[in-house]
Amino acid sequence: MSKILITGNGFDLFHHLPTKYHHFISIMITIEEVEYDTDVSFEKLFGRVFKSRHQYEYNLIEENYNTANIIFSHEKLIQIKELLKTNLWYKHFKNVCEIDTWIDFEVEIETILNQVSILLNSETFQSKKINQYRDVPINYYDFELFGLIEFKYDTKEIISIPEKYLDKRKCEIKRKDMFSDLAKSFEDFILIFNRYLTDVVSVFYAEIKRKTVISFQLMDEIYTFNYTLSLERFYDVDKSKVVYLHGQIDEDSAKQNLVLGVSEISKNIKEVKAFDFTKYYQRIKKNSNKKFIEIPKNEINGLNETVFYIIGHSLDASDKEYVDDLFKFLKNDLSAYSKICIFYHNQKDKENKLKNLFSIIDKNIIIEMNKANRLYFVDLNEENINNEFSKHTHKFTSDFRVF
Repeated sequence: MSKILITGNGFDLFHHLPTKYHHFISIMITIEEVEYDTDVSFEKLFGRVFKSRHQYEYNLIEENYNTANIIFSHEKLIQIKELLKTNLWYKHFKNVCEIDTWIDFEVEIETILNQVSILLNSETFQSKKINQYRDVPINYYDFELFGLIEFKYDTKEIISIPEKYLDKRKCEIKRKDMFSDLAKSFEDFILIFNRYLTDVVSVFYAEIKRKTVISFQLMDEIYTFNYTLSLERFYDVDKSKVVYLHGQIDEDSAKQNLVLGVSEISKNIKEVKAFDFTKYYQRIKKNSNKKFIEIPKNEINGLNETVFYIIGHSLDASDKEYVDDLFKFLKNDLSAYSKICIFYHNQKDKENKLKNLFSIIDKNIIIEMNKANRLYFVDLNEENINNEFSKHTHKFTSDFRVF
């Protein structure tokens, strides 16, 4: 018998913490624009851009937290402000209106990398003719912002590569240097995000009005894709029981190991070894390549029932390897008792999760698992969580459980 919990960013949002992509950008814009010489109240930090763009969520925060008691260190906000001044990825993201979620954020990173690859592999640059060229479908403004090209207009559109990226002896572009600078700026962006979660979001923990009571002690294993310490701070869950699959925040930025990036890069980008943007590279580099669930090596009968509870994870293709493992586990349980319980926030969220599953798991597997009630959806609220967590699970005695 095993009960395993898996959480994503929706778990923090269930507690009305400002951890959406747009929440982060809204607060960064405020920090960038406002000068602070004393510690900052909730209203001063969240009452500008955040409130105007996210009135509903602003109200929920006020309903659930003692916002009058929340104070943010102006010294820490000034530190964030300094980091924002020179970060090119932040300058790009704050002006891209099409990004709604962290998944969209990952897609935008991939788009920028692919656009750079298209630019550098275009016929013009391959032939070393660094001059007017408008047939490549790229956004030149982006690359001017990142300092990768110089764009001028003097009767004709002129595109040139900065001298630091030109190898005059070999008469070629220093592609590795370009991607190396992009990677350095992106790692600095991750440091900014760590500071936001540490210096802004974490301040809310001590001021929650009513703590939700959930029986996390009934869980045998807990895996989270979150960087925050919500399970520990809200529910006193022992830190040793939580596996942070994508790293976790730290007050000391040098000790944070956040994994933030894309699932894969194109062949052209691999050729210059720009793996810095991939999650799999970061997980090993940052010592956050944690073990996930154990999958039975062989299809066996007599496997004790295992229930996977998923709260706040999108089940999107960006974490396909983990979702695959859950369904492999169910497939190898011939006793057919193990199951996946997915909590959803509202009907739209349920539909999105189901569509994401269909995009990465064979439709016949999903249909059959759902028909057998081995894959089911539950409305996310405190009562339903506790009811599911406390359900009796089947336990078998068998000497043939093989891992």
